[in-house]
Order: sequence, then structure tokens, then C-alpha cells
Amino acid sequence: MIRLGLFILITAILVTCTVWFANNPGTMTIVWLGYRFDGSIGMVALGLLVLTGVLVILWRCWSAIANSPNWLGRILGSRRRKKGQQALTMGLLELASGDVRQALKHTRAVDRYLEDDTLTRLLTAQAAELDGNNEAAKRQFEAMLEKPDSAFFGLRGLLQLSLKSDNRSEALDYAERAHRLRPRNPSVLVTLFDLLLGAKRWDRALTLLVDAQKADIFNEDELTRRRALLITAKAEDAITDGENAEAIKLLRKALNARPDFTGAAVLLARLYADIDQPAKARDVAQQSWQTSPSAALGKIYLDSLSEDALAKVKAVEKLIAANPEHVESQLLLAEAALSADLWGMARSNLEKAIAQKAQSRHYRLLADLEFREKKDAAKARELLVKASHANPDPGWRCGACGTETDKWAVTCPSCHSFGSIDWRAPMRVHNDQPASDPATPKQPAAIKRDGAMIENSDPIDKTVNSSAKGEHPATAV
Repeated sequence: MIRLGLFILITAILVTCTVWFANNPGTMTIVWLGYRFDGSIGMVALGLLVLTGVLVILWRCWSAIANSPNWLGRILGSRRRKKGQQALTMGLLELASGDVRQALKHTRAVDRYLEDDTLTRLLTAQAAELDGNNEAAKRQFEAMLEKPDSAFFGLRGLLQLSLKSDNRSEALDYAERAHRLRPRNPSVLVTLFDLLLGAKRWDRALTLLVDAQKADIFNEDELTRRRALLITAKAEDAITDGENAEAIKLLRKALNARPDFTGAAVLLARLYADIDQPAKARDVAQQSWQTSPSAALGKIYLDSLSEDALAKVKAVEKLIAANPEHVESQLLLAEAALSADLWGMARSNLEKAIAQKAQSRHYRLLADLEFREKKDAAKARELLVKASHANPDPGWRCGACGTETDKWAVTCPSCHSFGSIDWRAPMRVHNDQPASDPATPKQPAAIKRDGAMIENSDPIDKTVNSSAKGEHPATAV
């Protein structure tokens, strides 16, 4: 609509000018260099218009000729870039297929067609790394450090090479430099965090969690857990150095950040017990029992009591009051009641615990109860056989490698995983029954209970006997 209006307007102006010149045909005389020209005003105007058109055409032709090298260069450059990008694509595809020779061939084409050598170096380095030539790859990655645009990618490549060669100190240096260039890069943050844990640089790892939070790598719960673990790791070092006051301060800080942190609670309660402050050890156990009961805390609590057996039962009842339905509460009370010869209380709590999830320790305590209360050796033997086939007892185990430890620690002593140890049961392996008599349970030949020998006339089964003989029915910690 606008274009139509402009066309009508221009046409109207031209028609008006033509009519005006026709109605006013004045003459013009031009004398120049001895020549005389007489003509009407309309002819002069038309001549000027034609001259202007010719000049515009000549200017356009000159501009086209003058700019032809740039135009030709753009055409040729576009073709070169297209060939270079095609060579780069083929090189990456060859790398993915594992053909290093063809990848290097395409790398040379990339170098020939593309002016930027960053892609060439990156492709060459990856091909050399795939071929096992780490030195050549390292040279290419180091050359990438010379340009600011490619420095980060060079550092990432050098970091991966250092990790592959297990040079963790060098890898830590590359990770720090890469993090300075890109503080919120997720892969660099995670790698740097793991390297700091391996180097036991807890304070630096704590500051790194701030960047991880900004980059939204971990959720809030995971951030809190890692922060509490790092503070507890500092407390472990303080205990090793004999700085008990500093360790207590750090452990309380960890528990404030994460009240359900069983590892920190056990460590703090044991520390109070070791420095002869049993009342504070019991306070820690009571606070932690509200959110995360555990047999380890229960053992520390019982060991800190110096009263007689009945008084211990009262103390345990006070401990579990905030969480009486938890299986650990029922087991701890059953154990204390068994020591005080309160058979009914012990049996009631054991049956409640077995109803939730039957484990070996439940049946061992029940066997002890049967033997001590009723002197029923046959029933005790039957329960011990059930214990050997029941779910295994929980303990401090690493979730990464499955190693069992006698106490909680921030780092697994076997695989060095950070924060992987927890109070958990092991994976149970089921053995098939012999085809000859699948319904007959395997039983131990004899089981020693409190100085008495419970005889069994059945053949000895080494598998069951090794798991049941000589075990006192107590909660494992």
C-alpha cells in the first residue's frame, strides 16, 4: 500500500513538471569554447537527466571493477571454508570410528583450508591421544595455550592427559587454571573438587562449593551434605593432631549443618568418651537418635553408662523415647533388657524388630534369650541356623567398593571414595541348596553358648558353621 502511494505521488510530480514545461517553453542559450547552443528549457532539463543517468551507470561500473578482487576473494573464501568445514566434520567422524590415519589426513585438509589453527590442533591432539601418542597430544594442547580463545580447551586436554597418567598434582594445577578461566564450567568444577579431596585440601574444597552452588551443579541437599563432610574431614585431621577442642567445635558445626549426619555424631560421641566426658557423649547420642538412630551410637551410649543393668535399661528407655518404633531402638532396648534378665521386655522388642526386617543379629539375640531364659538348646540351635540364613547384619560399609570398616570415616580406606561410608547391610549372595536334599537346612555340628556346648548330630556344614560358631549375640558396630 505504501509503495503504491509513492508510485502515484512520483507519477503525479513528473506529469505536473512535464505539463508545466509544455506550458512554459522558455529558451536557453549556452556559449562555451566558441560553441553556441540554443534550446528550450525542457530539452535542457532532459539532457541533464540523461547525463546524470550516464554518470551513475559509469560510477557503478567503476565500483564493480574496483571491488572485484574482494568479491572474488569472498567467493573463493566461502569455498575454502566449506571445504575446511567438510574436512573437519569428516575428521571428527573418523575419530569417532577409531580410524586415526584417516583423521590425521582430514586434519591436514583442515589446516590447508581454514586459517584458524585451533581446530587443527584440537583435532590433531585428539587423534594422537587416540593413537596412544600422549606426548604429541600434549604438545598440541600446550600450543593451544598461546591463544586466549583456545587456552581453556588446551588446559582441559592437558588435564585429561594428566588424569590418564595418574599425575594428580599436575592435574590439580591444570584444573585450577581451567577453573580460573571458566569458574562455572561443570566438568572442571567436579574434576577439581575430586582432586582437592584426594589432596585433602578441605578448605579449598569448601570455597569451591560456592562456585558449584552458583553453577547449580549440586542441589541444596547435596551441597549441605558435602559441606558437612568437609567440615568433618577437618575435624578428623584435628583429632589426629591431638587438637580435641578444635575437633569438637568442627563436629558440632557439621551437626548444625546436617543434624541427621550419623558419621559426625558417632565421631563426636566417641571423642567425648575418649576424653572422659561420658555425659556429653550421651547428650550427642540422644540428639542424634531423634533423626538417625544407629547401633554404633547405641554402643557408645551403653559403654558410657556405669550403672547396674536395670539402671541401663532405664537409661536406654530415655534414649529411645523420641524414636521408639525404629528397629535400632527396639534392638538396643532388647539387648539392655537381656543383660538385666528382663525376658519379657527383651522378647517383645525382638519380635517387633523381626517383624520389620529379620536380620542375623535379631535371631542371635533371640537364640541367646531362649538359651538363657528356658535353657532350650534345641530352640537356640534352630534360631542360630535361621541367623546364618537371614539378612546379614549392617555395619560401616563403603557404598562404592563394599569394604567393611570397624569405624566410620570420611574417606574409604580401601578405594578412597569421599563420603561413601554409611551404616548399611552388605549385598547378600544366595547359594543354591544341593540337588540331593533341597528341603533340608544346613546346620552346624556344635555351637558354643556362654561356656556350654550345644551338640548337633547332623553332619558339619562348613559354610554355616563359619558364620555361626562362637558369636555372642550382640549388636554389631
